[in-house]
Amino acid sequence: MKSVSVLFLFFISLHLSAQKQALYYFDKEFKEFTGKFPPLNVMGTKGKFEEEVVEKFGKTKRLVYRFPLNSGLVFDNTKIENFITGSYGIEMYFKYDDGSMLLYNQILGDDLANKQGKYVHLVTTRNQQTKKVNIFIDGKIRFDFVDSDNQMEMDKNAQVTFFADSGRTTTSGTVAMIKLYDFFIDAPTAQNLFKAFTDNSNENSSSPLGVLKNLYFVQSLPILLPESTPELEKVYDFLTQNPAIKIELQGHTDNQGDFDLNLKLSKDRAETIKKYLVEKGISPNRIKTKGFGSTLPIASNANELTRSKNRRVELVVEK
Repeated sequence: MKSVSVLFLFFISLHLSAQKQALYYFDKEFKEFTGKFPPLNVMGTKGKFEEEVVEKFGKTKRLVYRFPLNSGLVFDNTKIENFITGSYGIEMYFKYDDGSMLLYNQILGDDLANKQGKYVHLVTTRNQQTKKVNIFIDGKIRFDFVDSDNQMEMDKNAQVTFFADSGRTTTSGTVAMIKLYDFFIDAPTAQNLFKAFTDNSNENSSSPLGVLKNLYFVQSLPILLPESTPELEKVYDFLTQNPAIKIELQGHTDNQGDFDLNLKLSKDRAETIKKYLVEKGISPNRIKTKGFGSTLPIASNANELTRSKNRRVELVVEK
């Protein structure tokens, strides 16, 4: 299959040591977040970048891309050697103006009208070996089936198209995030990857003490992803409302990889959170950081579902 339209995806081990992710958040327009992948290309008429508060990315306005009718975006898989040549995952956070012209409206089913004009989190993923396809909407699995006739197979020459398809009228809308993965996303992996997009309205948000629940970093780096912002805002609000409190941010990793590098990574990630808070106006004297690497696990490192719990930052109030 030489070309894949994400918009026809109705029929369509988070151990990331060798796995790749291309991340597009549009704060750098069409450029990829880490700079390791090529920018997205425009299909049809170019839209415009607008500032908007996107709830899952915090309270501050950020750039999103507004695409017009019959227009979309393209990821050129040929520009990255061996990026997607087998299993893959495609993740989007977007909203549409007219559900009747949405190419994958059948995926949303009865939710199509209710979600119109609201952000939708959509993920499609395929396992090259088993041919299994999973489709997740707002963090929860909606469809899973076997692609026995290989309709959703993707090779290194694929052009991955988002939101538009030649020869068909397609809706306008807004996109805040696109991600591509070179691995299959099963249900346990999805639980870790997509928790920022599940309904967490019942969570107790009055205090961020303990493990900071929704922190996301670039793989193996101390660089925060935008999905982390709401959790960081909770910490900032807590410190602002309790000006006498001093805290320690304690970084932890799982046991995968080099021990010393993990120790440094855990410290650096805690320092990254401190930097965010200091730039927001919190005194640096109120925040200590410490990295423990893999020395203090809170769950088994035997499998990814439990191992992910060990990759964490904890907030502790100094006594």
